[in-house]
Amino acid sequence: MNSVYIEITNVCNLHCSFCPCGKTPLSATKNEGEHALDSATQQSAGSRTFMPSELFEKCIAGAQEIGATNVYFHVLGEPTLHPGFVHYVKKLEVTPLKLTLTTNGTTIERTGSQMLASPAVRQVNFSTHAYAELPRETAVRYLQNVLDFCQIANIERPDLYINLRLWNVGAEEASPWNSYMLNRIRETFNVEVTPGHFCSRHKSFNITGRIYLHEDTRFEWPSLEDRREKKDERGESRTDKHTYLYDRAEQSCTECKDERSKIVPGTCRALDTHVAILHDGRVVACCLDHSGQITLGDIKEQSLAEILGSPAARNIREGFAQHELRHPFCQTCTFCKRFK
Repeated sequence: MNSVYIEITNVCNLHCSFCPCGKTPLSATKNEGEHALDSATQQSAGSRTFMPSELFEKCIAGAQEIGATNVYFHVLGEPTLHPGFVHYVKKLEVTPLKLTLTTNGTTIERTGSQMLASPAVRQVNFSTHAYAELPRETAVRYLQNVLDFCQIANIERPDLYINLRLWNVGAEEASPWNSYMLNRIRETFNVEVTPGHFCSRHKSFNITGRIYLHEDTRFEWPSLEDRREKKDERGESRTDKHTYLYDRAEQSCTECKDERSKIVPGTCRALDTHVAILHDGRVVACCLDHSGQITLGDIKEQSLAEILGSPAARNIREGFAQHELRHPFCQTCTFCKRFK
């Protein structure tokens, strides 16, 4: 396993329709279609919060313990909003761990210089598809800041990988924004980027140096709640208790055996290439389990190595190796269908 996702915060300053963060009511006020950055900390109450330093240190210690080489500051949330973001990046500099940062780019004017100065930062992914839902003036400003960062990085950090993500291929409402963005890339770098060859095996297009345009289709975040609602529509019943029985038991209760008899074919790279740690310390099997539906343990109580060696983790991992989606949550996931 080479990567650990560490959700240093689930706070975000945007309200995107395709993201679970966008489905949670926020107390911050909107300005020009965006949430003011200085109001983002208001979300720390309730379900939105920031990972404390002591917990972060346990996460990076656990990552090193299992031999990981990369960490991602991501599951949900905008990591650069964390008050200790720069401090956490510096903590990585005294470890062998390298950081891949996924950001919406809205704070790049403030945080970009620190990213470029840190040898721990290996890659930055900009979710520029999020701008398609913003007022054009705001979106244009954010994109310009990102492109400015890319130009500086190309000179000061030619080793830094940068992905400009357009993960909205096929979304008709995003087409005008995508066209505008491609034009701005051409004008900025004086290159012709024609991503007409997009397919499941060809998603990345070089712009210059190590800067890439990365296209993909939208995906649905897996959810057991959606599965329950569908079952309810068919007149079937299901209790929330079942989820925790499956997650924390050794897959031996009657309810779980009923689920296992309906194993769905499929595989995933979760618990093979990566694992994720949520902002509160819960360890989950994959980077899409933002609500802890497959909670394998808590890093505040156990080491990451112990959690990955638990019966529940071994069972799920064994299932993937045998091309079986054993957990109900995995059976709701459409993203794993991309792995053949």
